[in-house]
Amino acid sequence: MNSKLRELFSQNRIKAASLLSAAAICISAAAFTGAKLSDNEAFPTDGAAQQSSQVYVVNGEFTSYGGSAKVTTSKKTTTSKKTTTAKKTTTAKQTTTAKKTTTKKTTAAQTTAANKTTTKAVAAKSAVTTAKTTTTAKKTTTAAKPATPKMKSAVKYTNGTTHPYNKQTSTLIVRWNAAKNAKKYQLYIKGGKYKTWTAYKTTTELSCTVSGLSRNTEYSFKVRGVNGSTYGSFSGVQTLKTARINFDKAGWEAMCRIVYHEVGQMSGSTWDKPIVYVSDCVVNRYAQAKYSKNSTWASFYRKYNTIQDVIYKSGGFMSDAGLRRDGATYARVTDRVKTAVYGAVYGKTTLNGIANDYGVYYWCNRSYKSSDKRIKYSFKIPWGYFNIWTSYWG
Repeated sequence: MNSKLRELFSQNRIKAASLLSAAAICISAAAFTGAKLSDNEAFPTDGAAQQSSQVYVVNGEFTSYGGSAKVTTSKKTTTSKKTTTAKKTTTAKQTTTAKKTTTKKTTAAQTTAANKTTTKAVAAKSAVTTAKTTTTAKKTTTAAKPATPKMKSAVKYTNGTTHPYNKQTSTLIVRWNAAKNAKKYQLYIKGGKYKTWTAYKTTTELSCTVSGLSRNTEYSFKVRGVNGSTYGSFSGVQTLKTARINFDKAGWEAMCRIVYHEVGQMSGSTWDKPIVYVSDCVVNRYAQAKYSKNSTWASFYRKYNTIQDVIYKSGGFMSDAGLRRDGATYARVTDRVKTAVYGAVYGKTTLNGIANDYGVYYWCNRSYKSSDKRIKYSFKIPWGYFNIWTSYWG
């Protein structure tokens, strides 16, 4: 009885185990790892109750039929995988976060460096601009615009201030007043070979000697102040003319004395034209002999080097002694005579608008009116007629 009960109980226990194993296999089929059984082992069957003590691997688990020990289930493996995955994910996230943080820090550092560089560049540029502005301000301060200078009037007649003695045919002296803030002066010229306004000279002086000019030629001048690289406005234009002949102080006085002796002592406007034309006769004769090389006059005046020698020594006019005897000293010469002689020397109409005549050479008095064709002008005077000739009258 007892042996039958034990057999029945054993069979029922095997069936129950088989059913449980089958259920376990169905439940975890999806997670079956295909692990090998122990060597020479297989799943038990209904007729293998005697092998209940053997160990099998099912679904990645160790299972003992008929034994009491159990191994960690697949759920633990899954949990481990999940933990590993979570750790990997967490690590990945941390790495990504670290990279982002590093990138942000790098970017921030780069931005800061860039901002610093930009700030330095802006500061440097600002410093350069400030330096330039300061330099410009200094230049502006140290280079004030000069005031406009004013030309001084030409000095006529005797002292050589504007027309230097014995250089009057080729040289002029231009003068001007000082101008505020002007360190130098720049003189411009126009006339003769200077067809347009030309800078002639820059000087610190208040005058300039202009040489190498053409005889009997008119020139215009203007001047402006200079202060460093700053230029002032130009002065008004001054016009000067070179002479027809060269002479010194004695020559000037000799010309004035002979004109005064012949017609200059007379009062009244009736004598203005005779004064002008006698002045022309004196200068024309010398100019023809010395500068035009006219054969009529050159042979006669060749041995006389100055105008005073021609007047005093040639016999064609009057000696110095004779003029003094007649009271024709330079101290007595009137301004009217000086003005007429100046006009004859420089070819400028100066006395009462009476034009100079460069084609007359002699004069004489006659008690009667003459119809000689060589007479250019004839003037009625109390004792007869005063005649101006285009050639020798004798």
